[in-house]
Amino acid sequence: MKKHIFIILLAALLLLCACQPTPDEPVVLQKDQELMIQQGTATLEPEEPYTPPEVPNRYRFDYQDGALTIHADAEIVEPFVPMPIVNVRAQGFPQEMMYRLYRMLSNGEELLLQRRMSKAELAELIRQWNEQMDAGPEAWDDMTQEQYQEGLRRKIARAEEDYKTAPETDERQVADGTYRTIYVEWTKADCQTVVADNQNRTFVAYSYENGQGDSYLNSFRTDHFTLMNVVPLEESTPLPEGLYAANARTYVQELLDAIGEPFEIAEVYRVGSEQDDSGDPSLKAGARYALRFDCRRIVNGAPLSLYSADAGYADERSYAIPWAQEKLQVIVDGKGIVSVDWIGPLTFGDSVAEATTLLPFDKIDGIAKKMIPIVYNPSGWSEETKAVDIQVRSVRLELMRVREENNVQELKGLLVPVWMFYGTIAETVTYDTATHYAEYCLGGGPPFYTGDTMILCINAIDGTIIDPLLGY
Repeated sequence: MKKHIFIILLAALLLLCACQPTPDEPVVLQKDQELMIQQGTATLEPEEPYTPPEVPNRYRFDYQDGALTIHADAEIVEPFVPMPIVNVRAQGFPQEMMYRLYRMLSNGEELLLQRRMSKAELAELIRQWNEQMDAGPEAWDDMTQEQYQEGLRRKIARAEEDYKTAPETDERQVADGTYRTIYVEWTKADCQTVVADNQNRTFVAYSYENGQGDSYLNSFRTDHFTLMNVVPLEESTPLPEGLYAANARTYVQELLDAIGEPFEIAEVYRVGSEQDDSGDPSLKAGARYALRFDCRRIVNGAPLSLYSADAGYADERSYAIPWAQEKLQVIVDGKGIVSVDWIGPLTFGDSVAEATTLLPFDKIDGIAKKMIPIVYNPSGWSEETKAVDIQVRSVRLELMRVREENNVQELKGLLVPVWMFYGTIAETVTYDTATHYAEYCLGGGPPFYTGDTMILCINAIDGTIIDPLLGY
């Protein structure tokens, strides 16, 4: 559904370009990264204090047009540090970091690695791959014969290497966090993996050393907590006996210390063991509860966006390698860490600009008030959509990762300053009759609130709209 939103957004931009005079606000500028860098680079004298952009205390906006309602009475948050532009690329989890994370998340339990293939099984695979060498790729595959054969040679070489230490029979070894190397066909690259489990816990890590693919780590107990309806953690949020926010924060901080890179806890929610679409924040009899911590990376003192990595993949129409926006989410209950979900870790190069010149906020305000009604106009949605309700709950100055211009085959890009508009998006859909309808959330809206999602992302330097789904 989020991809659907941004298809609408792109179509809206095309309409603006084709049918409308160029507006005063720079919403239709070409996304020229070199021009943006030149435009935004600021020079601060060593003794010159940083002056953050002047912003109002709150962001307010009300809009009603047919089936579309937009309401904003939102907090505006800006970091009091210069906003940089930084070179960035995808990274894996270094082995030493993986040892630390595995020791912590395995919780002293013995986890067994996935079963290794026996010598006989590997020998059979090698035989089959050698026979396939002259067959060529499938008709639907865009590989050349040379690429196809090179891929088979790589797999054969890896299997022959594995054969040297392969067991004679089926066996599982105890994990200690040491990587195994596998060849992943769809990324055409070697990947370092740790995949282990027992009856209580599963640990899965896929790490690409040179950024050929998205790395991720997923560690979880068998305890189930649904993320389909969460409650923001506030002073009035009820918690069951034995679940304490201070204790849970300690567990999360220990994890961040094990990572050894600058992260912060940004948002905290209460989650339950049962799906609840009632909107009632009270505790339910028989349900178990935990706390969800959304963490984000800090770069040069500035925070990365909390935009969920789940939707951060390339458009299926492009040839770009998928690249998720980074996300680190931790769930903790009274017994400790329940799960860790870390997707798309980043590594950093030189700063392109230590400080940037940002557009005045009134320009950003004008762009948002023009673009949000265009992006979410129900007339461009499905015939069943009868109403769309947008609630803007916060506006934040953050860093967003965008892809390197004209580079779709490498996971390289820039962190740039953006104004992120967060909130909820609820769609009312009518089915067979006018009286039979249901509400769906496109991004955290009722009845299944999963936390605030992105409404709009505006480049804080040049005012262009950024689509985090596509990465530019």
